[in-house]
Amino acid sequence: MSKKENQQTENQVGEVVSRSEQFVEKNMTKIGLAILGIFIIVAGVFAYKRFVSEPKAREAATKVYLAEDKFIQELDSAALNGNGATEMGLLAVIDKYSGTETSNLSQAYAGICYYNIGEYQKAIDHLKAFSAKENMVAPSITRLIGDSYVQLKKYEEAVGYFEKAAAAASNDAITPSCLIKAGRVYEELKQYDKAMAAYKQVKDKYYTSMEANTVEADIIRVKAKGAK
Repeated sequence: MSKKENQQTENQVGEVVSRSEQFVEKNMTKIGLAILGIFIIVAGVFAYKRFVSEPKAREAATKVYLAEDKFIQELDSAALNGNGATEMGLLAVIDKYSGTETSNLSQAYAGICYYNIGEYQKAIDHLKAFSAKENMVAPSITRLIGDSYVQLKKYEEAVGYFEKAAAAASNDAITPSCLIKAGRVYEELKQYDKAMAAYKQVKDKYYTSMEANTVEADIIRVKAKGAK
């Protein structure tokens, strides 16, 4: 492979991550997490009213809101650490209220914060600790684990998470971007047939998505590299 082709491939893999920082993608995840946060606060209050002997959930929900506000403002270090006195940061919430849904949600917040400040292994650790079963926020978090592995140049791990996120979401909003990311990493791994399969899935199955409008260029490129 020529120097020019090497640079082109590196640019493609770099684009895998830059796409994750686009406004819509970033804010879809944040909006979904905020909705979950509201639900947790309401559920925490309900639990307190119904089960006074179990105040931990309510206390956790009331303590995290300042950190959530910092998170929304992208004040990542402040969101993670609080001010050490009156404001509790995400890391303290995770530790003190372990076992609550607020602690679980804070794992996702913390993972995103660590990703934003370039501490990708810590991002992975916290994102993996988050648990949810719905098909919007959970796949977005899985996708971000893939982005973190790309930053660490652990491409085999990255592509597995992109594929997992695509399958878990199974919708036009999230799956196409995951498949495009997977395809770009497959190209880096020189697995061109797998890259082609990912791109064709976007074209054939998610043809109403935004990504479907540009995926033809990816198909042409990977076909030129020998994909069938």
